[in-house]
Amino acid sequence: MSRKGQTRAVRQGRWMMIPALMLILAAGVCVILWFGAQKQGFHEDEIYSYYSSNRTAGIAWPDREWMDTRTMTDEFVVLPGEGFRFGLVKTVQSWDVHPPLYYDLLHAACSFYPGLFSKWLGIGVNLIAYVLCFLMLVAICRECRLSDRFTAFFLFLWAIHPLTVSAAMFVRMYFWLTFFVLSCLFIHLRMLRGFTRIRMAALMLVSFLGFLTHYYYVVFFFFTGLTMSLLWFLQKTADTAATDLSTRLGRIVRYVFCCGVAIAAAVLYYPACLGHIFRGYRGREAAGAFLALSGWGTRLAFFGSLINEYLFSGALPVLLFLYLVFVLAGDRRAGAFRLTTVLTVVPTVGYFFVVSATALILGSTSNRYLLPVDPLILLVIFATGSDLLKRMIRTWKPSADTPRAHRSEWLWRGMSAVLPILFGAMMMFLVGKGLVADGHVLFLYPENAAAMEEAETNRDTPVLVLYNGETTENIWQLYDKLKEFPRVYFADAANGEPFEDPTLLSCPKLYVFAADTADNIDRDLRLADLVRLNPKLSGRQTLYRQNMWTWYRLE
Repeated sequence: MSRKGQTRAVRQGRWMMIPALMLILAAGVCVILWFGAQKQGFHEDEIYSYYSSNRTAGIAWPDREWMDTRTMTDEFVVLPGEGFRFGLVKTVQSWDVHPPLYYDLLHAACSFYPGLFSKWLGIGVNLIAYVLCFLMLVAICRECRLSDRFTAFFLFLWAIHPLTVSAAMFVRMYFWLTFFVLSCLFIHLRMLRGFTRIRMAALMLVSFLGFLTHYYYVVFFFFTGLTMSLLWFLQKTADTAATDLSTRLGRIVRYVFCCGVAIAAAVLYYPACLGHIFRGYRGREAAGAFLALSGWGTRLAFFGSLINEYLFSGALPVLLFLYLVFVLAGDRRAGAFRLTTVLTVVPTVGYFFVVSATALILGSTSNRYLLPVDPLILLVIFATGSDLLKRMIRTWKPSADTPRAHRSEWLWRGMSAVLPILFGAMMMFLVGKGLVADGHVLFLYPENAAAMEEAETNRDTPVLVLYNGETTENIWQLYDKLKEFPRVYFADAANGEPFEDPTLLSCPKLYVFAADTADNIDRDLRLADLVRLNPKLSGRQTLYRQNMWTWYRLE
């Protein structure tokens, strides 16, 4: 076939990929919507996302007073006529420890539906990031010269992976951080072909937005930039093969300057970031964890176990063993290292080490911090395994002088057809296992369904929130259940005065949301007072436990 004919065939193949990719994307969206319908509750940080995005006036929690729950709802929804107040979002977020871009996006979504509090608004914002990440992964696979068949299969693995679905379920900024991390990598992969003003401008824009999404973006950005600068210095890119040292150093200086301008612009737009990073409690915690070198081993083991369990369904040691078999049974001569592989692996590993050393250890929910590089880890592991398998198969190909060559040829052809299918089937099995059997889709909170049903079917029952006056911010964790009742009575557990409200002292049934403390003495005393003062109440039953709260029914 002529070169022109080969080019035409390649273009036709790529056009045929479009329907396949659209089907994969549609299947992934359906999976996310299906799990979204099963989401029954919220992580406390998700509740805060709505509050931080749509806060109206703030609430001073009363003591021994009733509050209309509509007053609470007003803090979580956009009120009519108050939409698209991005300046207020920026101000409110400056009081916390995160940059504002994600909250701007969530606020914009809520502004289209004034008065509505819904999980679907947050999931919808994440679905946009899901589509953008899908397209960016397509571009990365193209840039890495991966085959269409491999690209389609990998994208299907990622599209329905339990951690991908978890990222969509979690109403926080991590899916959007994933998009900017992938965009950063893609632009640098393009820079391997040549350094242009358009690519540098695109990187500056992505870095500006990425920094305003989450400060962990800078970690990936730093390691990517460091790797890119070294490749330029070592004359490894396509347009530096014959340049002199001064030219290469000049390019690196221009690159570093432009990157610095992008981050500086983000700091000027959001100066509160300096306080978050250097003086905020999360910044101090992260710095302390990073400097405590003695704890690195424990932290790396913990986050490594998350990758093994949730990204590979516990089979990462099996995969690594198979790779060793592929190497030993195949051509042991080192193949050419692709620059795209280097530019993908180094920042991913750097991000993993820094985040593992600084992020909060919160059980399975700590997966959130690794979500931005999970697709890259999956891509590298799957691509490496496929490449090693292909080398092993090529090594086994019989030569013309092999005894019984015709039989060996048929055996080799059979093995070369079956082994890749088996490897792909194993990867699909691991994803399906995590999605269905292991229940690795996070942030669904199915246990909250019974609590919500209890609240929805007993709206007329009086409700008391017995809070800890030192941690009133935790009251927001109860919002999804409290909003089902028309009004709620609030009381500080440390207030030892007898209850005098006639409703509390005469109701035949009472719900109490009590804050858990170190000793629970104040809480238990207040509950005992209620039973003593109300002759219709004789005892209490524990209905539900949530983080630092216990829900009781007194009757």
